[in-house]
Amino acid sequence: MNRARNVAEALKRVALGFERVLTDTDARAGTPQKRLNETASARALRLLGEYFLTMTQAGMDVESEIWRIAYRLYALSRIELGTLEPAGSPVETALFAYKRLLAMISLEPQSLSPGELDWAAEYLARISGQVHVQEQRPPGFDGAWYWLDPHGGAEPQACVRRDPPEGKSLLFFSTTGLARRAGEQLARHEGGRGGNELGVDPNFPDVQPASLLERLRQRWATPPKREQPRRKQDYKVEACVGLPNIWAVLHSNDKQPQSLVSHWTVSNESPGGYAIMQLQGRASGLSAGMAVALRRDALDPWNLCVVRWLRSDAAEHIEIGLQMVSRGAIPVQVGFRGGETANGMACALVLPVLPALRQHQAVMAPAGTYTSRRFSLVSDIDRLYIAQCRLLTLDLQTSNVELFQFEIDPYPI
Repeated sequence: MNRARNVAEALKRVALGFERVLTDTDARAGTPQKRLNETASARALRLLGEYFLTMTQAGMDVESEIWRIAYRLYALSRIELGTLEPAGSPVETALFAYKRLLAMISLEPQSLSPGELDWAAEYLARISGQVHVQEQRPPGFDGAWYWLDPHGGAEPQACVRRDPPEGKSLLFFSTTGLARRAGEQLARHEGGRGGNELGVDPNFPDVQPASLLERLRQRWATPPKREQPRRKQDYKVEACVGLPNIWAVLHSNDKQPQSLVSHWTVSNESPGGYAIMQLQGRASGLSAGMAVALRRDALDPWNLCVVRWLRSDAAEHIEIGLQMVSRGAIPVQVGFRGGETANGMACALVLPVLPALRQHQAVMAPAGTYTSRRFSLVSDIDRLYIAQCRLLTLDLQTSNVELFQFEIDPYPI
């Protein structure tokens, strides 16, 4: 983590060096001003993009100063003989680099794994020209509008979460164009006309591109907002992190070693989830999209959750946001036709009906398990039980797990 912070700080220092060159009259001597402004600003803004990526991949908060620096560089790229004029639009320009940096905030980076963030950043490097930037207040804020106070001390805000203040000079941008471009690519992929453009990339082996792009498309079309109130709390819980560990603890009826369980503090909760902070125990390997089981003590059932975001300002302090998906779970094994596991079966959890979320039982399995509509389910809790099942809906897919509703197949093959 210290290494990531050091790398990020070095990137910021170099970007600030470019800004000093742009504001130093002697350094500009002999170079056409517009070309220097455009190229130096673009390089500096790309460095700030790498700063943003490095910090968020490590789970650290980005300094608010970055947004003021980025706007100054963007403004410098447009100055020629004291006038403001729009920058060009090719990939190499400062405007494109600034749009990419703005778009990265719309990724909700704390909710993505490091590999997903890498993939998304590369994707944005190709399509960030679809971001629309303007200085005039839009007539309405329906859709994916964000606002930024370029001289203030906060990151860009989605208009659906926080109204832009009146009487201030603000910058507005929309990610609707990103959503449209992603939707077009997903449609080609689903229609079999996209080739392998959304196939698994060997450079990102843990990323499911089609699933990730659909999540990003939804965020670019309508930025998520919190719909349930949170209540501050301060009580201790036990946590089991990772689907394999949860399966092992449930299958052994809590007779597995205590090393699989760590201790955390709940800092706030809502009807749909929790925010928890680490106290002690194992927390290595955490990433967005992982399964986590929580309970207050050994007599309580486990609540099954999925990591929605992760923050870490220091190696010994980790805070994660959890979305609850089930109260209780049963360890099973599932096997799909064409599955890639060695014996054709994967360890999974059966989740009960939860009227507010789903009307059928569901299965949480490792990412990549689902390969067809029909699958076999085996349980050896108390007695051996085997059934052939039919998948109904795929409700959740992350880089770590997938969750789908199912029913017992009335016409087994």
